[in-house]
Amino acid sequence: MSKSIIDSNVRKAKESALDEQFYEFGYNFCVDCGTSSGRLDCSHTISVDDAQKQGRAELAFDPDNIKVRCRQCHIKHDSKSKLI
Repeated sequence: MSKSIIDSNVRKAKESALDEQFYEFGYNFCVDCGTSSGRLDCSHTISVDDAQKQGRAELAFDPDNIKVRCRQCHIKHDSKSKLI
């Protein structure tokens, strides 16, 4: 699967994750700390790079693999993931 196709599918999955959270709760918030102010990111539980290395590229654009996190929690999550 080409990088451009993966990138396009990842963008759609991020939009879907945000839309699903908004539809369910009426607003977007960080799933880790609960904040709804400031910048919110879409963070992969299993990174795009790791998904590709595992031969599971479809995880990169699976909305269930994407969590809404504030920038601080996203950075914490990514740094913990690199230690594993």
